[in-house]
Amino acid sequence: MDGIEDPVQLWFTNHVDTVYLALDTLQPALLAAAGALRETLLADRRLLSAGSGTGVVLAQHFAATLLNRLRMERPALPVLLLGNDAATLGAIAEGYGHAEVLARQIKAFCQPGDTVLLVAGCASSALQAAARAAHARGARLIVIGSELADAGPLPGPQDIELRVPSEEPTRASECQLLLLNCLAELVERELFGAD
Repeated sequence: MDGIEDPVQLWFTNHVDTVYLALDTLQPALLAAAGALRETLLADRRLLSAGSGTGVVLAQHFAATLLNRLRMERPALPVLLLGNDAATLGAIAEGYGHAEVLARQIKAFCQPGDTVLLVAGCASSALQAAARAAHARGARLIVIGSELADAGPLPGPQDIELRVPSEEPTRASECQLLLLNCLAELVERELFGAD
């Protein structure tokens, strides 16, 4: 049994270590990101969410959580998930290249004062183009990345980066999900009160 138990113990230990390190380093940025989302929503603006690699699924989860709920009954929040429609992705990739699949959607839907949340599951030219498009549209940018994946430099003074302190993709994805759930719960609490 030791041959099976040892890796399991290691995986759990690595997960916990990553989470504690993220808590120590990312709490101020997490609170700032929640405040930015609150400001966006209170100003009757929208949140646009997208990702790369495993970040696609995490961005989908986050958008679904805000549209539906995490812990309390509340009104749906205005979040638009980008990059989820195969026909749109295929058409944009064919016409403009894969790097433009998110940027083109941001150019179409994003308005000044909106917030674009990008989840970097892998390094991606599409996320870098999306970040540039968000800035060009006057949007605030929140990027949830890791030591191996980000959306490139964040030139905007109002941009916020939550970079998971891990080079292990699995640990980074687990921690990114935790950060997104924390963001969703903080937004619920700040907009609708604690349940």
